[in-house]
Amino acid sequence: MEKKRNKNAIRSVNMLTDAYVSLLEELPAERITVTAIVTRAGLNRSTFYAHFGCPEDVHKLLEQKLVDELFENINGLDPKGLIQDPKPILGVVSGLIEERKSFVRLMFERHPSAGWLDRIKETVIEKFVSDADSAGLFEDRELFITNIRFFVGGYISMCRDYISNKFDKPMSELTETLSATIAGGLATGIKE
Repeated sequence: MEKKRNKNAIRSVNMLTDAYVSLLEELPAERITVTAIVTRAGLNRSTFYAHFGCPEDVHKLLEQKLVDELFENINGLDPKGLIQDPKPILGVVSGLIEERKSFVRLMFERHPSAGWLDRIKETVIEKFVSDADSAGLFEDRELFITNIRFFVGGYISMCRDYISNKFDKPMSELTETLSATIAGGLATGIKE
């Protein structure tokens, strides 16, 4: 019986998030109501409130799913290798954005905060720093953290520009160019 309840809960959450995304294609996030979501999903308000407190919670769940997927894909990458060649980790980020460009653009353009990009930035920074810490790669930890914040922040800014169609190049090409730039800058402060 419990298994059936879990399947029903997952199905309900999926229906509610799908309805939210569908509404996001038509309206800015701040104009999406619980009533609109449940009507679009064909569910009732009590089902909505069993899973979410407000429409913003649906948006946060969708953002968190993007961040979680990124983390799953970057976990286990070689720390020293990433510092010498950040292309694998940046490729995961750009691949995630390119694969879901229309959804990502929708999440970015229709929601004023687009906090998921900041969470992606912090996830990537934490990954670089914790892996470099555990591998004892720092010669100058503060310089490394400054550099990683600068480069990853710049890369995420570039992602924002890509999402907003400010680049004519594919994200993969931009990632290739920036990976070389970042690798050169990250080498400063790392033990030989």
